[in-house]
Amino acid sequence: MSLPASQQRVLDRIEEALKKREPRLASMFAMFTRLNINERLPRIEALEVMQWWHPRRYRVRMPARAMLFLSLAIALIVSAVFIGTTQSSACDAPGSKTMGAGHGP
Repeated sequence: MSLPASQQRVLDRIEEALKKREPRLASMFAMFTRLNINERLPRIEALEVMQWWHPRRYRVRMPARAMLFLSLAIALIVSAVFIGTTQSSACDAPGSKTMGAGHGP
């Protein structure tokens, strides 16, 4: 990886300060590098570039969307039942004018 000169100088200063304060740190990093030189990145660490329209991109959000859809559907059904019962009870009330033609005095 190539960095601008100013950023490389800052990293070099940080490296020198760490070497002075923690001399064992350099040897621990060297050992880690030797042990893992032929290892691939773990699957969880490797990032994949996905197009915005790809269906796998929204896999994590699907349960939240499903819960939202389910709650909206339940609210719609409860509202329809409530409206249906209030309208039918209003029609059955005494003095309502729901009688068809030919029924009445």
